[in-house]
Amino acid sequence: MHRPTRLPAPQRLLWVGAAVLIAVSLAVRAYVLARGNFYWDDVAFVGRASRPLTDLSAWFVDYDGHFMPGTLFAAAVLTKVAPLSWPAAAASLLVLQLLAALATLRALVVVAGRRPVVLVPFVFFLFSPLTLTAMAWWASGLNALPLQIGLAVVVAETVRYLRGRRRSGGYAVAALLLALLFFEKALVIPFVALATACLLPYLRGHRRPVRTVLRRGRWLWGAFAVVVAAWIVLWLTVTASRPGTHTVGFTARTLWRSVNAVIAPAAVGGPWTWTRTNPGPPLVVTGVVLTVVGLVAIAGIVLVTRLRAPRGLAAWGAAVLYFLGVSSTVFFLRSSEFTSPLLPLSLRYFADFAWVLTLAGALVLRRESGRIRGREAGFGLVMSRTAGFTRDRRLWIAVVVVFALSGTFSAVRFAPVWRDNPTGPYLRELRAGAAEYAGREVLDQQVYGDVLSPLSGPNNRLSRILATQPAHPRFAEYAGEATVVDRSGRFVPGRVTRVRSLPLGPFPCGTRVDDAAPVTLAFEGPLAFWDWVVEVNYLASADGVLVLQQQRGATPVRVPLHRGAHTVYARVTGTGDGLVARAETPGLVVCVGSGPVGLLVPASIPDAARPVVPR
Repeated sequence: MHRPTRLPAPQRLLWVGAAVLIAVSLAVRAYVLARGNFYWDDVAFVGRASRPLTDLSAWFVDYDGHFMPGTLFAAAVLTKVAPLSWPAAAASLLVLQLLAALATLRALVVVAGRRPVVLVPFVFFLFSPLTLTAMAWWASGLNALPLQIGLAVVVAETVRYLRGRRRSGGYAVAALLLALLFFEKALVIPFVALATACLLPYLRGHRRPVRTVLRRGRWLWGAFAVVVAAWIVLWLTVTASRPGTHTVGFTARTLWRSVNAVIAPAAVGGPWTWTRTNPGPPLVVTGVVLTVVGLVAIAGIVLVTRLRAPRGLAAWGAAVLYFLGVSSTVFFLRSSEFTSPLLPLSLRYFADFAWVLTLAGALVLRRESGRIRGREAGFGLVMSRTAGFTRDRRLWIAVVVVFALSGTFSAVRFAPVWRDNPTGPYLRELRAGAAEYAGREVLDQQVYGDVLSPLSGPNNRLSRILATQPAHPRFAEYAGEATVVDRSGRFVPGRVTRVRSLPLGPFPCGTRVDDAAPVTLAFEGPLAFWDWVVEVNYLASADGVLVLQQQRGATPVRVPLHRGAHTVYARVTGTGDGLVARAETPGLVVCVGSGPVGLLVPASIPDAARPVVPR
């Protein structure tokens, strides 16, 4: 009777240990996601989902300097399937996290072999806070996780290609293209793959690793170069330059802060303390003790590498160069007179660097003592079964357990800070109000500024955010009721603040407007450019359409009228000294009375508390 072949004990330890670590890490991150919700750009992604999926212009666009059609499209698909459902969004992040973990484990095994000690760098990837914050935020996770998956697949397939598996070259190019669809930062992937391919033979003592690698993989490097060049041209064509004064000084200060406040604590699974001031993201609270301990740990890692695998220092050096090159570019491009020096403390810019550090750790493990067998062993592309590194299992198992506990503690401390977010309760009330007001006419308006910046318009409009809801109001640039959504997301009665006023007019009912020449309804003073709301009190001779327009910088608003005396609220964007009005319907005569021009606010807000607006 045939008995199933059992895996060798080391391999069983590797796969069982990896399965346990993946399961625990997913549970920890599910705990964080369960206490989170949509945040900032997530809401803009929801607003973009109002566009048809077949509209390519909605996805192949400049999004705040980013070119990520795959991210925008994936978010739109999920929003249409499960409108404003955080559980669905969180589930998509967990699925991507699982794929990233499996792809990373495979890459580590390809690089360092099927040995349990691979769990040491693997636990860093799974539990490091450097990969936590980007994953907890839906919009950021849809960038960072595909980038990590792309790094893992391309690096693994590149190594396999150089080992003679020619089909892997096509897989590597396809994975690179897919990753680029989600994040233009994936342009770094071919350089990481090339560095890995060169380091592998170097760590084995090969005399001319770069020349040999370039020669063996020339077709793959050529394909990578074509993809990178074409994507850079496409990216520069689609995206606009970022305004602001970019400075080297800001970049240098930010890099230094990244080292002592982010990288050093991350070496021991930190940071352990977080803070937040809404609407900003959670930030690291720098601790001197943890920073010192982390720096000591980094020094210890470098020292052990120097003693046990001197050539392994090249792997750490390559990781440092990656950090300096990529991070300095990001911080320089984002630097301006308005950029906070606390930028790196959100940690979301370091998810890809955490993966590179994980790879560097595997490369150091690849540089091990022992006899090398086989014709290819000198080149370093094939693992030797006789080699060994870190033979004391108790030591590295302790490292794995301690780091997992430290990273878990950091995540547990992060969760309540991440939960302190007004977006979730706001959207919950908004959904309930949309169902209650379904079919009713409501003036379109922006969401609360702490939920999404006004600069995100028009994707911050209620009409777009609620477009995928099965039941919602009829949003327009006019409405017969002054309904407003307050700061908590509730639909409540509103009123228009009196920043300026329509004139009383020469007639008892106001100013005559007909289908002849346009009439200017002059304010008592000029208005700055803004989304203003006007309360139009009118007397109409018949049903028809009145066209209103600010004097400068605006498009006309067509306002349906009803015969008799009524009130309608219209949004008139622009600037000027008055409204230009004309009757579009032939024969229509309208008498427009005095009314406030200002902002739509809840009726419960007293006049003294009206918002301050630009003049």
